[in-house]
Amino acid sequence: MSFQNIFSKKQNFFLIIFLSLGIFYRFYQSNFDDLWLDEFFGFWMSDPELNFLETYQRSIGPGWGQNMLFDFILKYFFYFFGYSPELGRLFISFIGSVNIILITYLSYQIDKTKSFLLVAFLASHCWHLISYSQELRGYSFGFFLALVSLITFIKILNSNDSKIKYSLGFIYIVINLCGLINHIFFGLLVLAQSLFSLNFMNEKKKFIFLIINYLITFLLYLVLMYPFLIKNLTNEVFWLQQLSSRFYIEYFFPRFFGSKIMGYLYLIIFIYLIIHSRNEIFKRKSYFQLLFLIFVVSYIIPIVYGYVKMPILTDRYIIFVLIPIIILLSSFLFRVKKFKKSLIITLCFFTFVNNYLEVFKRNHTKPMFKKILEHTTQNKTTDVMIISENQDSFFWLKNYFKKIDYEKYKDLNYFNKDHAKNLVEFWVICYHPLNNFKCNYLDDITKYNRIKEHRYYLVDLILYKK
Repeated sequence: MSFQNIFSKKQNFFLIIFLSLGIFYRFYQSNFDDLWLDEFFGFWMSDPELNFLETYQRSIGPGWGQNMLFDFILKYFFYFFGYSPELGRLFISFIGSVNIILITYLSYQIDKTKSFLLVAFLASHCWHLISYSQELRGYSFGFFLALVSLITFIKILNSNDSKIKYSLGFIYIVINLCGLINHIFFGLLVLAQSLFSLNFMNEKKKFIFLIINYLITFLLYLVLMYPFLIKNLTNEVFWLQQLSSRFYIEYFFPRFFGSKIMGYLYLIIFIYLIIHSRNEIFKRKSYFQLLFLIFVVSYIIPIVYGYVKMPILTDRYIIFVLIPIIILLSSFLFRVKKFKKSLIITLCFFTFVNNYLEVFKRNHTKPMFKKILEHTTQNKTTDVMIISENQDSFFWLKNYFKKIDYEKYKDLNYFNKDHAKNLVEFWVICYHPLNNFKCNYLDDITKYNRIKEHRYYLVDLILYKK
């Protein structure tokens, strides 16, 4: 049965509605929030005016090589379409929209039932996927690469044509290499696929073909990314803290699905379905086993590493774990005999309501830089001091400010604290996270007085005058 033949007019209608809603959610208010630290750092890294080597040095230096591939793709996108944070966000929303189509197709590859419709609905309304489709970082792109990798992997396993298999093998190597270059946590996905490949040891040609693919990918990665790999493996300090006891109850599910209530609802249903359909998971060569391996490996390896060396696990690093969660949950729901309709209706109803509140009753969760800049137009002074304890972050923020509504704010002159001595009047912008959440650095300068103050979420604007 082909992918097209399973559709009835009714199914076509619902699929188009779900996909349309998902695309709408990703583009609607894609620039609602301004960029935050992680984003305007990445925006600085993707400057199209830099040559290839300069971008590489930024990525391997302060960027630690994370999301390197995405930084280069974003750089050339900006080169052709314009260096603007707003355009960058639209590009990410486009990738997020494509991901809905890909996960729906992957679902049908794995389970040729109507469950792909539920996958389309849940993926479209998954708040974690929506929010990272509106963030100027490489996590949605990593999710895209994970989906393409899995689709290609399954096509290789299903193929008996040697020519097609070799072509797919080349694509598989390229995609996995791109995924690893983009973020080292992609290796968890590749590891899960390689473990699943052990099911095919009795099919020697196919098994050897897969092993060669993994060896080539690994060797190419070592050649290209060895300095970055060594830098990360020898690092003794990371910004994350040890996982709290609450993590072992929630497993990021509240973050994935928008609230504690929704997170616990999804987690309870997911655990129930895993137990209920455990025979499907332990069936040899079952693609449900592949998905379950991805789920388990994505959590266990970082948790163990966190206790052996240092904590490295956070939700966005394993964003691809939503692939097995959504597909397993959808497929196994369709295998439940009792309360199937009730469970599906309940899950869809609360998912839709929660998503409606997240999208249309949204609060700002990032610094409101544009609101701050609007106030600078109400005064003649064009001098703006950016307070930052770190000189590098001063340049990242300055670069971002200069690209916000360029024509409107192009006359603003940004400088750091050392260049304020001879000015009679100037604005001060304090972004709290860059200053340990303290914005009183100029209070000890007695020759200046505070004339105006504007305070917004995570950022203050103050007008000083002699």
